[in-house]
Amino acid sequence: MTIGRTRVAAALLTGLFAVTGLAACSGDDAPQGDDWSDAGVKAKKFLDETSGISVSISTGDDPGVDYLKAATGTIVADPPAFEGTADGSVSGLPVDGVPIISVGGTMYINHPLLGGWSDRFQPEDLCAPDPALLLDPDSGVSSVLTSSDDVKAGKSERGGKDNKETFHTYTGTASGDSIRGILPCAEGDDFAATYRVDDDGRLRTARLTGVFFPDSEEVTYTIDVTEYDVEKDISAPE
Repeated sequence: MTIGRTRVAAALLTGLFAVTGLAACSGDDAPQGDDWSDAGVKAKKFLDETSGISVSISTGDDPGVDYLKAATGTIVADPPAFEGTADGSVSGLPVDGVPIISVGGTMYINHPLLGGWSDRFQPEDLCAPDPALLLDPDSGVSSVLTSSDDVKAGKSERGGKDNKETFHTYTGTASGDSIRGILPCAEGDDFAATYRVDDDGRLRTARLTGVFFPDSEEVTYTIDVTEYDVEKDISAPE
């Protein structure tokens, strides 16, 4: 069973939160407020200063390897911690709703193959990110925003609850190095990026397309930042 346990942990962690989804909504030609040199810095500031965020990630692609299909959870900044669940594919079989907690520099995964909650597999052992550190100002999600190149403003789009919010879109290229700051095993040199920010300047969604996994095809991951300024006590499982 050791091989099976390793594959479960690696599949869940290697794909977990590659970097911030783009929900479908109608677009118009309303002008953008800021170019990305301003909007990216502002969006980074919101991420760097928030107490926590609620996030979800998903992909409709199948890279043909063990991978993360979807995840939902909460990240808090101080002290850094994550709590959520993940779905994926392991040896071609679905793995759904696996609980994950990361706190105090230790990752815990709850799965029957691991005998319940286990800290046996850590991010550095699996070439995977620690989701608790994704709000780190220097190496987390926000650093990808300000490291992106050739970012151009696009159309404004309606979205959010009941489609009542206006999101401003930007498209460009995220460098492989910035992605690898979060996901060390990412293979691509460049990742096609689409970012959306709300009227306040907060990053609400992003879409990244590229080679995230060794020996795989390109995958598009979409992550939705559903809430800012979240406060939650997250502790290690007993």
